[in-house]
Amino acid sequence: MKRFKHVLVATGIVMALAACGNEEVSKEEETAAPQTEVEEDASTIVKQEEVASLVDPRLQEPTEDTICEMCNMKVYTKEHELGVFSAQAIKADGSIAFYDDIGCLLNAELANNEENDKYVRDYNTLDWALVEDVTIVKTEIKSPMNWGYIYFVDKADADKYIEENPTAHVEELQTIKDAAKKRREEKMKKMAEEGSTDMNHSDEGHMDHSTTEEDHNH
Repeated sequence: MKRFKHVLVATGIVMALAACGNEEVSKEEETAAPQTEVEEDASTIVKQEEVASLVDPRLQEPTEDTICEMCNMKVYTKEHELGVFSAQAIKADGSIAFYDDIGCLLNAELANNEENDKYVRDYNTLDWALVEDVTIVKTEIKSPMNWGYIYFVDKADADKYIEENPTAHVEELQTIKDAAKKRREEKMKKMAEEGSTDMNHSDEGHMDHSTTEEDHNH
C-alpha cells in the first residue's frame, strides 16, 4: 500500500513538472512572437529606406509658371497630360533646372558644357527617376519638342507597352544624345545663315502647345 502511494506521489510530481515545462514553452513562444514581428518591421524599414534612397530629396516639381531653361517654353506639371515628358536636372552646385522635353535637357548640357544628374518621369507612376536607370521607349506620341520618348523604371512595363504598340521600340540614351547634338548643330548653322543669335527662342521642333494630346493614352 505504501508502495502504491509512493507511485502516486511520483506520478503527480512528473505530471506537475510536465505542466510547468509546457507552460514555460508557451511563455517562450509568446515572447518569441513579438521579436519576430519586430524583426519583420525592421526589415520593412530597411527596404523602404533602400527605395527612398533611389530618389534624390533635392528633386522638385514644376509649377504653372515654370519655363524650360533651354527653349523658354512651358514645362508641364505632373497633373497635365504632357507632364509625363517633363524633365529636370540637378546641377553640380545643387540648383534645379526644368525642361519640357528630354531633347532640351540634353541640348542644355551641350550648350553649357555640363554633365548633370538628369531625371525623367516614369510613364506609369509619374515618379522621377535617373534617366540612366530607366528603359527609354521611342513612340509616335507628340511630346512638347516632338521627341516622343517615354520612360519606364520597370523594364517589364516597357516590354508590355511595346507589345501593345508595335511601332514603339527601346532607344539608347546615347542615340538620343547624338540626335540632340545633330539637331542643335543644324539649328546653329541655320541661325548663322539667317544672322540670328537667339538660340533659346528658336521654335523649330516645337509642337503646337495649344492642342490637346488626343493620342496620349496615359
